[in-house]
Amino acid sequence: MKVLLSWLREFVPIALETPALCETLSLGGLAVDAVEALGAEIRGVIVGELLGTAPHPQADRLTLCEVRTGPGAALRVVCGATNMKPGDRVAYAPPGTTLPGGKRIEATTIRGEASAGMLCSSAELGLGDGGDGILLLAADAPLGERVGAVLGVEDTLLDIDVTPNRGDCLSILGIAREIAALTDTRLHRTRLAVRERGGAAVDAVTVRIEDPAGCPLYAARLIRGVSIGPSPAWLQRRLQALGVRAINNVVDATNYVMLERGQPLHAFDFATLARPEVVVRRAGASATLRTLDGVDRTLAPDDLLITTGEQPIALAGVMGGADTEVSGATTTVLLESAAFDPTSIRRTARRTELRSEASYRFERGVDVEGVRPSLDRAAALIAQLAGGTVAPGVVEARPPVPAPSAIHLRPKRVEDLLGLSIGRGEMGTIMKALGATISAAPHGAMLVTAPSWRRDLTREIDLIEEIARVGGYSRIPATMPSAPIQGGTLPVRMQRERALRQMLIAMGFHEAVLLSFAAVRANTLFPGFGLPDGNAVIANPINRDEPELRRSLLPGLVTAWRTNRNQAARGLAAYGIGRVFAHDGTPREAWRLAGVLAGEAPMQGLGTARAADFADIKGVVEAVLERLAVLDQVTWRRAERAPFHPGASAALHCGESLIGYLGALHPDVEHELEIADPFWVFELDIEKLLPYGPEQHRFTELPRFPAAVRDVAVVVDENFASDRVVHFVRQWRPELVADVSLFDVYVGAPIAAGHKSLAYSVAYRAADRTLTDDEVTALHDELRAALTRELGVAMRE
Repeated sequence: MKVLLSWLREFVPIALETPALCETLSLGGLAVDAVEALGAEIRGVIVGELLGTAPHPQADRLTLCEVRTGPGAALRVVCGATNMKPGDRVAYAPPGTTLPGGKRIEATTIRGEASAGMLCSSAELGLGDGGDGILLLAADAPLGERVGAVLGVEDTLLDIDVTPNRGDCLSILGIAREIAALTDTRLHRTRLAVRERGGAAVDAVTVRIEDPAGCPLYAARLIRGVSIGPSPAWLQRRLQALGVRAINNVVDATNYVMLERGQPLHAFDFATLARPEVVVRRAGASATLRTLDGVDRTLAPDDLLITTGEQPIALAGVMGGADTEVSGATTTVLLESAAFDPTSIRRTARRTELRSEASYRFERGVDVEGVRPSLDRAAALIAQLAGGTVAPGVVEARPPVPAPSAIHLRPKRVEDLLGLSIGRGEMGTIMKALGATISAAPHGAMLVTAPSWRRDLTREIDLIEEIARVGGYSRIPATMPSAPIQGGTLPVRMQRERALRQMLIAMGFHEAVLLSFAAVRANTLFPGFGLPDGNAVIANPINRDEPELRRSLLPGLVTAWRTNRNQAARGLAAYGIGRVFAHDGTPREAWRLAGVLAGEAPMQGLGTARAADFADIKGVVEAVLERLAVLDQVTWRRAERAPFHPGASAALHCGESLIGYLGALHPDVEHELEIADPFWVFELDIEKLLPYGPEQHRFTELPRFPAAVRDVAVVVDENFASDRVVHFVRQWRPELVADVSLFDVYVGAPIAAGHKSLAYSVAYRAADRTLTDDEVTALHDELRAALTRELGVAMRE
């Protein structure tokens, strides 16, 4: 928010020097980012009086001018303008002056005649286009005075960083209120007087609100007989200094009041309204509206509109319509001042990509009680600048709203939190300085009603923060908290998540913190699993290229690999933990863990010269499952879901519950994503996995007796899942089978076509004795028979 120091002084006395004022504002939470001295480029230009003129003897288009700037001899200046006469006060740049743009003025000779400086036009001073002549000043302008001071262009511009919760500070009045509170001074009370004449406004136009939630107040005034033209120079200069382009006297008046009081206003050409009524409603079936920038905007059903009859005339709080804008032919103005729901305005502004000064303020909330005073101020200013007459009365619609709630403030609580002794009287003084009203409450407390412009004050802690801020943070002593610190236990999910992070980092993985938004195509390629198909969640995206909440973590990891590859990385081992989203009428969320091994992944144990393969990503997933104590309960099946490769990936199940995928991406997906390196991924549903594992790990002593190992090879169909044998053996005789693992897969002669050989190693161990060879042989024969009987496999001798 940019503010002019001279403008601020119209509302509050400022005794502080500029550096001290900036420090006070910054310590009060309104950081001053920059200070600019306006008019500094023309400080060397002074007021001179033209004593006489004569033709240049050597040039028809030049004039010899005699100029004085005070007591002493007159100076001769050669000038090419002809719009001046003796006695005029002019802008004179003495030798040594540097003008805007870097032009340095020196004493020189022009066509044989000496010229001591230069008479300047407004364009040469950066104050306008200048026309065809030099700048003529008021007849009483003091000789020798700086031209910038005479014209009022010398000023100090403060650029203040206003936080999103302080919409009340997006105005000169709002900053002035803060200065008054922080410096213990009083605001100047300005009386808003509107001279009314003619027929009553309510007889000419009506106002109706159909959506009270979207518009709690709408007020309008009628101004007849206006004459559209340029605004006076002082108003244009103030608008320009604050970054607003001057348009005409009516529109400039609305912008001026918006900057001054923080209330956006809009002026309609009353003659262009289809009916003498204004209706505030949702767009519904309304299709389009051509806004002031000449663009036809497609409307969403929940966009808030200002309409007359069925005709939309403005996108409420964002931008007016082109068909009803004020033009040179306008003679009657309908002036709007309203309060709109911040959420509705923010949603429409973001969807339409229309970010205006008005929407910026409405999104943060305007002062409902400031709607009428701002309307009166703007109406009076338009009458002053455009010569119109204000119709008596305000046409207003205001649905009933509950009175603001008082906040219970406990002085003891204030002292406990701030750590200093502060009297009840000082607390009350600070609250009153902020515009709040106070009444007594039981047990020494106070009931504080926040001012209407402070929408951010809703809780006791907000008031305590204001006491600290206005009273001065420097007063708060640096002390250790006296409250005892009690330890707690993390929830099981957070404990497991922390353990997984530590394990993956120890394996050489880096954590990727991924944005929750995704492109539409990314959600199509990576639809996730365990979510309603095809139903993405769209919720106020920060980037129009990524408008949906992600359905999978994998697109973010693909982006991470691209970024690393573009920086000449040879490989990447990364993981991400976070939520994925979908909806089936109700928003759904799921907590996922995903990882990627790409290129020559720098994972512990792989070295740097070998590309990762399926066994590596499978080993990572097995380590995760083992850490969660669910590895024995997981079965592996062929993956048949996009975007995975059907021959190089697997789906993981606990019982019949799908808990994740791992493997390679489908070749078509890799081609579209321009992935040419080895690229292996996994994604697991942590929430589904946790119930299958124990809440606490139990440890047992190391076995006292040795294990006896026997191998068994079976011939099965080529589509037979190898872990079926593993799971069968583990639950067959768990008291005697210590371990089982697959160590060989063979296809080829003498194995018949369409079949494969699977070889397993089985370790037998008893807890109370060493098994004899005869016992192990009998157990192994019994296992071979059980495999043939239960799984239908053939033994390979």
